[in-house]
Amino acid sequence: MEVAAWLKSLGLEQYAQAFADNDVDFGVLAQLTDADLKELGVGSLGHRKRLLTAIAARGTTSATIPKPTTGAPSGERRQVTILFADLCGFTALSQSLDPEELHDLVGRYTKLVDGIINDYGGTVDKHIGDAVMALFGARAALDIHAALARLSESVGRLLQAHVGVAD
Repeated sequence: MEVAAWLKSLGLEQYAQAFADNDVDFGVLAQLTDADLKELGVGSLGHRKRLLTAIAARGTTSATIPKPTTGAPSGERRQVTILFADLCGFTALSQSLDPEELHDLVGRYTKLVDGIINDYGGTVDKHIGDAVMALFGARAALDIHAALARLSESVGRLLQAHVGVAD
């Protein structure tokens, strides 16, 4: 199945030409972000969310080829784990640092957490201020705490995170 046929199966065939014009194939599909979809001309938030959900459902390997659909699409149940991690005391921290220092610290924090999530095969869903929301398995939550302790030492202040995991 080609990407155009896959888009059609989602009811989003109007984007097939933009995907083709930008050489988006199944190998690239798993790497697309919300911003990439906007750049491709997918202006509707609902369409972007539908595409991102369908991309995630395909899996993360380019070797996974979607199965052709006949008739109405059938539902599939999958176990998903959500991880949410945000810095403790962020408001007080933001009042004690210059904006540039705060931006740098949040950047280092999200890079650190994103790396751990990626190492465990997770997918960063979004950053919300000082928080990271990810989808995958739960082992990374423990490593986030350990890595944050190391980051605390390098910045010279205690940093902790609330990490919630829900199946």
